Amino acid sequence: MRFLIFLSVVCLISWRAPAQPDTSRVAALLEEGRVLLKANKLDPAEEDFQQALKLYQAAGNLRLHPVYDLLAQVSEMRADLKKEVDYRNLEVNAMEASHDTADCDYHYGKLSLAYSEMGMYEFSEAYARKAYQYLRSRYKFCDFYGYLSIEIYGLIKQGKAQEAYRVLREITTESPPANIAQRIDLNAMYGNIYVAEGQYAKAEQRFGQMIDAYRITDFKPLYYASEEQMMLDHVYYYGVMGDFYIQTKQYRKAIPYVRDILAFPPGRVKPIALTRFYRMQFVIDSSSGNYVSAIRYFEKSKQLNDSLFSITSKKQMAEMEISYHTNQQRQAIKLLEMQGKNQAADLKEAHLQKNITFAGIAAMLLITGLAYRGYRNKQRSNRALQAKQAEINKQNGSLQQLLKEKEWLLKEVHHRVKNNLQIVISLLNTQTDYLDNPSALHAIQDSRERMQAIALIHQKLYQQEQSALIDMHSYIHELVSHLVSSFSNMGRIWFDLEIETIELDVSQAVPLGLVLNEAITNAVKYAFPKGAQGTIRVRLYRKKGRDIVLKIMDDGVGFPTGFDPDARNSLGFQLMRLFAEQLEGELHFFERDGVEINLRFRQQFS
Repeated sequence: MRFLIFLSVVCLISWRAPAQPDTSRVAALLEEGRVLLKANKLDPAEEDFQQALKLYQAAGNLRLHPVYDLLAQVSEMRADLKKEVDYRNLEVNAMEASHDTADCDYHYGKLSLAYSEMGMYEFSEAYARKAYQYLRSRYKFCDFYGYLSIEIYGLIKQGKAQEAYRVLREITTESPPANIAQRIDLNAMYGNIYVAEGQYAKAEQRFGQMIDAYRITDFKPLYYASEEQMMLDHVYYYGVMGDFYIQTKQYRKAIPYVRDILAFPPGRVKPIALTRFYRMQFVIDSSSGNYVSAIRYFEKSKQLNDSLFSITSKKQMAEMEISYHTNQQRQAIKLLEMQGKNQAADLKEAHLQKNITFAGIAAMLLITGLAYRGYRNKQRSNRALQAKQAEINKQNGSLQQLLKEKEWLLKEVHHRVKNNLQIVISLLNTQTDYLDNPSALHAIQDSRERMQAIALIHQKLYQQEQSALIDMHSYIHELVSHLVSSFSNMGRIWFDLEIETIELDVSQAVPLGLVLNEAITNAVKYAFPKGAQGTIRVRLYRKKGRDIVLKIMDDGVGFPTGFDPDARNSLGFQLMRLFAEQLEGELHFFERDGVEINLRFRQQFS
């Protein structure tokens, strides 16, 4: 007993609790700094962030990258590019040191963009590649094409247009664009490559497709998470068009894009972008002989450019390049220093262990004697347990065989159900050859699509190894693909799918698939009359806990005048309500720049 007390005292003496930061103080500083930053009060905001950083560093907290991100935002608003890059590098290093890589694509992307604005395209391209490779590895495609655009731009600026083309073709073949934002970026990337190769006709075609699609999303909150992002995209795509028309000497076509950006009030356009548009206006005015205005815009561009790069001389940029290339060596040195400290600590600990060992030997001898006595007693009970275990193993083997047979039979059931549904679908297809009544033909076609929605589920259950759950991401993409192929003239309708990885039991997957089938079918038939173009958006996501939300939205003509979606006057709406009741969910219809259908239900587990 005395020996155990001695060990406890030694452990208490040698252990030191790590210093803890005043979390409430740090949180208050960061919150106050964000408010000041939003109000453009940069000096007090930076002071708050620096105090929070010192508190974290004093406590040995490694999770410093969110604070460095805020300090970099202050430098970005001051148009201090050199300081912003420094903070972004500290941000990435702190993120990697803390192993908190959940949002590493954001931190890599910010550093990549900062390097790009400084014209250091080799580093910009490298960090952009890190950002989108992380997203691709985790099937997160929200900002994937944005980071890919930065890498492609970096390769082009390094004179590697052919390599940029190869990378773009390879990656977009594996991960084609899934929504309108990615299609816009894809056209922009191809346009930039064609410009670099001097293929201006192809470039103009791609840029035209880019700006036509972008005008659908321009300053529409539905497509953006923040007003800042809306502004950044507007400036970027208008800048692409202005640059292209000026480079190809089509100055009149460039005028509306340049004037639009210069018309924004002060502070809305970032200085690094504004100096670019000043240069464009200078070229436009010079081409038309308006030399007084041209000189004015040239002076504005030069003054703003000088303020941006006054602290980024060639010597400083060279130092940054050296710093980048030697970063790995510094990390290796730090690792060696840490290993040396660990070895010193190990030696100290070994000395303490040596002293403790002698005392432990005596205790162990006593414990060994007691353990041997217990061992002899356990031997007798172990023999009895081994006999019981052998019997249990035999029974487990029988159960495993029965389970395999059950799974095989269940897969066979799904296979036969799918085949029977295909037979019914074939019979319905045959029946349409003998009908002239349009209403009857539409009714049979609708029934056929409902059968196909159910058949897809049983097909997936038959094909997969585990037959219990349906992967809704894969299923909804296949269902929408089938519906697109079953309607004629579908090139005029775009589908925008954002489906989370959610697995549902077959009892919930079937009614959910039928609700989706009815909603999309109705949208295709009625939302875009007379060959109109539009978009159908489908969202499936987990709200909180076990709650699942399905949204089907279109930007079509909406409900007809006097139509009441809550009245039971349509077979499609009646079926959707019936399937929602099977899911024990809530179904609502809204008219918001088109029709929006919301279904919310709770996930069940078999």
